Amino acid sequence: REGENMNIPTPVKLADLKEGKLYFVEENIYPEKTIHILKIEKTQLESNLKKQIEYSYSLLENYSLFSDITDFNKTFSFHSSFYDFFESHMLRRDLTASFSFYEFDEEWFLKNKQKMLHMLYYYSKKSFPEIFQEIEKEKI
Repeated sequence: REGENMNIPTPVKLADLKEGKLYFVEENIYPEKTIHILKIEKTQLESNLKKQIEYSYSLLENYSLFSDITDFNKTFSFHSSFYDFFESHMLRRDLTASFSFYEFDEEWFLKNKQKMLHMLYYYSKKSFPEIFQEIEKEKI
């Protein structure tokens, strides 16, 4: 059966983030989770003192085939003065939020966007891998 061998997304290692590439980012702010689409603009992860990830983003509901034109127009950054950087996630120093990056498949997302938005709205405590798994189970 297809569903039993389904490839559930796992967090991408921060060192493997590629500039110009899109990722799902799961933001955990207790007690809720949100997911955004981030475009990596620049990374600086070599130095322990000045780690930084510059990014632009789109909200899931705004993302479409035209997002490069309408979104991703402001740059923000995760900086080591506010975040602790781990192998595959970041944690705000005040411990109020954590961030994990996942591979972004545009075709999958656009096909499943409405289901994903529905699940995030009604099941905000589920992680991105759990939401992905639920969507894929429905296809079986």
